[in-house]
Amino acid sequence: MATRQRIRRIVLFLILIALPITLNYYSVFLILQSASEGVANFSFFFWVSFALTSLVIGRLACSWICPLGAVQETLDRMAEIRLKRVKYLKGIKYVLAVAWVGALVALAISAGGYHRVNLLYNTESGVSVDSPMSLIIYYTVLLVPFLPALFMGKRAFCHYFCPWGVLNTVGTKIKNFFGWPSLNLKADSSQCVNCKTCNRECTMSLDVNAMVQSGSMDNAECILCGSCVDNCKKGVIKYTWRREKTAKV
Repeated sequence: MATRQRIRRIVLFLILIALPITLNYYSVFLILQSASEGVANFSFFFWVSFALTSLVIGRLACSWICPLGAVQETLDRMAEIRLKRVKYLKGIKYVLAVAWVGALVALAISAGGYHRVNLLYNTESGVSVDSPMSLIIYYTVLLVPFLPALFMGKRAFCHYFCPWGVLNTVGTKIKNFFGWPSLNLKADSSQCVNCKTCNRECTMSLDVNAMVQSGSMDNAECILCGSCVDNCKKGVIKYTWRREKTAKV
């Protein structure tokens, strides 16, 4: 395994280990509660930043700092389970994303907008899991991405149920539409020997080989983790800051 992938997985593992402390700093529920009171908490700034970074680095944040992704990759390292393709589930995360963002906007408007910043909102001790109730919430959060991955395969939660990854998908679509310089993948199909190592190593179970052959590495589900880059023995796939054309895969 390439050094970059070792570092990436170590970062995810550390994020997972630290989750009892940091859970509220990502909390998608506290951001709603604080919005209803006109308070911008830490998770508000986290998720805004998470979305804005996609205008430059696409979905890279999903592969490096997402705690829910860390849960899924930990399971994948213990027992790799092939992703089950279920077409009718693909729209669920988009519906959830619209509902979550809509609720956030509606609550903030009902509170007269944001008029106060409290980074430690409902986390005055600095530690997220500090009571029996917060412990229950913690284990529930772990189960949310774990169960789909367990029964439906690699990063199934990301594929079908994660509304927050949609923030980065939308950002990626926007920067691609305007052609802004940003992080992408590129491939030289003439050097490809069709070994399909890229397919086997893809964190998101994408048909990377088909993307290579099509001449474009653009895919809405790609989180730019670089597994295909680091495991291709021929060096066919590389990172680039040049906008690639849209793949039809």
